[in-house]
Amino acid sequence: MANYKPEEIIDLVDSHYDLTEPLRTRMDEDHKIYRLEEFDAGEGYQSYTSNEPQVYADKLISWITSAEMVTRVPYNNSEREQRENNDAKERFLIGILKAADDRLTAKFQPSIRQQMAWFTCIRGWYAGRALLVKNEDDETYVDIQPWDPMHTYWAEGKHGLAWACYKTKKTPSEIKAIWGVEVKGENAELDDDDAIDVYDFYDDEDNIVCTDDTVLKKRTKHGADRVPVFLGPVGANPLVQAITFNNNVDTVEDYGESCYKSSRSLYEKHNFMMSTMLELTARSRRQGLKVKSRDGSKTLEEDPYKEGSEIALGQGEDVEPLGLLEMAKESGAFMGLVAGEMQRGGLPHSIYGQLEFQLSGFAINTLRQGVETILIPRLQAVERAYRAIFQLICDQYISGAFKAMELSGQDQNRMYFREEITPDMIKDAGDVEVSLIGQLPQDDMSKMSMAQIAREGNTPLLSDTFIRDNILGLQSADAMGDSINTQMAERTLPEAQLWTLLQAAIRQGREDLAEFYQGELMRVFMAKAIEQQQMIAQAAPQAQAPPQAQAPPQAPPQAPPPQGMVPQGGGGPTLPPQVMPDAMMGVPPVAPTAPPGPSVPPGTPRPGAQGTEARLANMGLIPVGPGG
Repeated sequence: MANYKPEEIIDLVDSHYDLTEPLRTRMDEDHKIYRLEEFDAGEGYQSYTSNEPQVYADKLISWITSAEMVTRVPYNNSEREQRENNDAKERFLIGILKAADDRLTAKFQPSIRQQMAWFTCIRGWYAGRALLVKNEDDETYVDIQPWDPMHTYWAEGKHGLAWACYKTKKTPSEIKAIWGVEVKGENAELDDDDAIDVYDFYDDEDNIVCTDDTVLKKRTKHGADRVPVFLGPVGANPLVQAITFNNNVDTVEDYGESCYKSSRSLYEKHNFMMSTMLELTARSRRQGLKVKSRDGSKTLEEDPYKEGSEIALGQGEDVEPLGLLEMAKESGAFMGLVAGEMQRGGLPHSIYGQLEFQLSGFAINTLRQGVETILIPRLQAVERAYRAIFQLICDQYISGAFKAMELSGQDQNRMYFREEITPDMIKDAGDVEVSLIGQLPQDDMSKMSMAQIAREGNTPLLSDTFIRDNILGLQSADAMGDSINTQMAERTLPEAQLWTLLQAAIRQGREDLAEFYQGELMRVFMAKAIEQQQMIAQAAPQAQAPPQAQAPPQAPPQAPPPQGMVPQGGGGPTLPPQVMPDAMMGVPPVAPTAPPGPSVPPGTPRPGAQGTEARLANMGLIPVGPGG
């Protein structure tokens, strides 16, 4: 590890700036396009600036920020304990994101997702640091801070980043508030509106913050086992080299492109054509005038286009309009071609709701494919950024240098949690998977019809899980299947239906309805209990009887033998059925009857009923009654 001094850090940053200057210049020009920097058609001419680039970028940013984020550690074939650790790691990652977003909100900054969406669309890169930090009370908090890639500098090492530095401008008062250091100029005090370059430098062990000549934060251990910085470009374009070395510096400009990659030069042409149309429209309102006079020095003192205006003319003087100018006949076709190329390089106008007719499902899916070409690379870049953040934070947390953290948030099932998650709980958990599911326009009715067709018939074409996962595109097909099965469970058994209605009445405060359904639920339970007792009583004598006492299987009925003949089989003469006992006829014995209970007044509960109701209440099957 090199012990970098402030002047060495500045030299490293300046050297990297020289190598990547075309890339940073392109980032700055793209930001001007996004800010709708006014187009200049020339002095004295009308100028028009289209809002197309800003609306287009904001639409992509909105899709990225509203995309559904799924953070999961797959179960695979792990044991129960391992699955619990995986679930704990999922909640830990969700909790640290919420804690980091809350900290950014307190600093008047957008959330991590919002900043990442903006940087990946406008800059074409993502960058930032991810650290666990201890405060003065030795408590741990999450410090995830996105960086502007245009002001981020770095160098590659053998296994990743060798160092990274974030260069910003701060005022003397901001430096005093953050680091407690007063910065002075060479010869005099600095004004508060003076901007000072601040370098936040990280290597694989330490962190140091300095200006050109002052150390604001001494070299300290940052607690990570590598450079705690996440950094990466958007898209599949690698850093390539040209044939001649002098041109290699130009290829870095294409390394990590913004959303204006395909339409950057078209916006200026579009603004020029629209400015020309605006100029001609303005001239149609106030045409140029040709004023005739003897010596050519006459001018009009009043505006001739105002209503009721009068012009005094002398002998040989006259005022005539110059006439209207027209655009070339090919101008409309040229503007259509430019608009078409802008749509192919960006988003079609139908995405913004400009539909003159109803589109079919096939047309919407075709548009969706065109949108995904622009959106997917940026979603994948944000996913990579989140995975890098999670790896950095988890590696620091399981190192044992930090106390257990209490985190809160909403898990994948939209259930709120607040718990303390220790490093041991996530130490042996699996690797995390992050996916962003963009909410794009689709033909939902066609998908529903396709799903229903695939499920019809005695032998469906596809399984329910495949239909929900691939055709309907649901986030968790298994969770939806469990939800459907739970709904079926509520409606299949009569007691389940009564229990669901009883709980709904209690939640709504309808105690009168709750008493009705509680009584009906008790009646169903009692009827099933009596039926079960009768079945047990009928089966008990047959189970207790010895094998030899059981009646032999009856032979099929035969015709009676002739009078005076002995029946076949040597059984001898049989008794008439009228005098045979029930056992010989195969009739089971009558179940014993319980002795009658004591005589009680009408309306008195049956003995044992109160005990049964109490047992059901203790089991949680029915609520405790008003008197219980």
